[in-house]
Amino acid sequence: MFSTSRRMFLTSLIVVQAAISLRVCNAEETVCPEGPPPQCTMDEPNGRTTCLDGTWPTDASNDPAFQIPSTTQYLFLRNIKFPIRENSYRLSHLIHLTDLVIQYSESCEVTTGATVPFFFQDLVASLDRSTMRTLFFTHIHFETIDDDFFAGFSGLESVEFDNCRIKEFTRRSFSPLAMGAPVSSLPGARNTSSFKQLRVVHAAELTEFAWEVLYPVAESLEVISFHGENLAQITYTPIDSFGGMFFNRLTQLEIRETHLTTLPVSVLNTFTGAANAPVELTFKFNKNVCPDCINCLSCEVLMPGLWPLVNWASVSELRTLHGSCFRATQGLLTFDIVGNSWDCKGTPTTSPLENSTPPVGFSEGFSASPITADYVTTSGNWNSTADPTTDRPSDSPATSNGRKKAHAILMVIAWNFLVTIGILTARQTKNIYSNKILLNGPVWFFAHRTLMSLAVILTLSSIIIIIVDVGGWRDISHAYLGVITFSLAMIQPFVAVFFRPHIGNARRFIFNYFHWTLGRLTYLLSVVTMFLGARLPVLGVHEAAAYLILTCFIVNILLQIGLEVHRNRQIFNARDPPLRPNEFPIDFAQKILLIVDAIFITAITISVIVLIAVAPLHN
Repeated sequence: MFSTSRRMFLTSLIVVQAAISLRVCNAEETVCPEGPPPQCTMDEPNGRTTCLDGTWPTDASNDPAFQIPSTTQYLFLRNIKFPIRENSYRLSHLIHLTDLVIQYSESCEVTTGATVPFFFQDLVASLDRSTMRTLFFTHIHFETIDDDFFAGFSGLESVEFDNCRIKEFTRRSFSPLAMGAPVSSLPGARNTSSFKQLRVVHAAELTEFAWEVLYPVAESLEVISFHGENLAQITYTPIDSFGGMFFNRLTQLEIRETHLTTLPVSVLNTFTGAANAPVELTFKFNKNVCPDCINCLSCEVLMPGLWPLVNWASVSELRTLHGSCFRATQGLLTFDIVGNSWDCKGTPTTSPLENSTPPVGFSEGFSASPITADYVTTSGNWNSTADPTTDRPSDSPATSNGRKKAHAILMVIAWNFLVTIGILTARQTKNIYSNKILLNGPVWFFAHRTLMSLAVILTLSSIIIIIVDVGGWRDISHAYLGVITFSLAMIQPFVAVFFRPHIGNARRFIFNYFHWTLGRLTYLLSVVTMFLGARLPVLGVHEAAAYLILTCFIVNILLQIGLEVHRNRQIFNARDPPLRPNEFPIDFAQKILLIVDAIFITAITISVIVLIAVAPLHN
């Protein structure tokens, strides 16, 4: 009897376990079941439709509970499963839709039930996306934001990803948002965009972000926000050979709760902001560490990591930096900088922001202990503070700005004026004063040598000024090209003094070709260097300055080509042409043209100098 009862009990237990196992297996295999559609309700006065819970239906669904009126302007979808199938319900009839919110929803395979990256483009494929203004996503699995994600959203103004699974933004992610007309007719001009706000909040799987991804929308963005506990690197590789990208309308940048300790200078240089408009940079609760101290003066918060941020804020009263760093035993230190004035607060360890748990990414051994005062506040001026990156007192923004402008102005005078006139003098004026001798040589040679020597002196002075100002090397293309140009410029007089054969020497033609080729190459590099320099955000100069320099170069190249063609035509038609073409007498029209060109070069140079002088510098 006992054995029979036992066998019956064991049999029952096996059956129950099998039923439970089968139910569990079925549940795992039907993650994406064909269930009832979401329940939708509409708030007609506000044009808002809310659809909650359920499985996204097919086009053939006639369930009265699932109705999205065509007058919907704001669509809210929450806790919905989207099976991947060809006949899914489309949103093509929503011609007035401007705002779309999707929360706690997922896409899944019908056959396996496996969760897959959300098929957002399938959902909106039949929708007129050009009317959309706002996208908001919460807890959605995207994996990658590629160049198809925003396809068609040409009028989009704002997007937020909150707690979404995103591992990467591809290089052309935001390209579809810049499909309007060019912002100007100038070469390299980007298209207009309506996109103003980007927020990426608590993206735990995003570890790196390439700043150049934002290039298509840089001209329009006003607010950028990144919160990501695993975001450890922001990089920037310029993709525009005409000087990079500038956020000319940016008013707010927020980097919070990440693994970052600072922002690269190359990234900071893109935050120019709108003219005469405030710009706020928030860099708080990141992986910054301060020495133990009770206030900013003793803490020397200007440590190498934070110095680029402080330096960015200190050049203008319109810039504000909200920053923080953690002290090993005294908790959080926060500070606000507006221009070159600052306010610093030591927050007590009893603050909700501080406890015995180390901040994300900090090494073991972090501890927090109370400080004597609840809040320690100090204020003052950064001008008297030592720059920890150079161990020298930092200059006031006005002094630093003055040096940068002096560097730029001296270079423009040297290369846009003196060198350009010097080249014209050597090539086109040899017969204007052919019989005049000055210091044992022709007048044209004296003028050419004097102009070029002055250009070298001004270039050397300008380089010394900028080295003193920045305190070292800056890894930018303008600096590299500048060094190359200066090196070539120094070779020219060295070769001319020590290796120039006398006229009539059999090797004179070698020197002539070398001198001509090296001179033209150096001049070309100088124009490119000035063009890139004029577009650097550190100058904050109007973009017209760069294009004025380029225009001056092009006009003079065309002028010289025209004069050479005209001279060769004269020689061809002459009965007794000279042995050297550049010794052919120039006519009255050529003299007038050279005078007009000299006036043009002078006017361009003065215009560029004025634009540099009046520009509000950005760091």
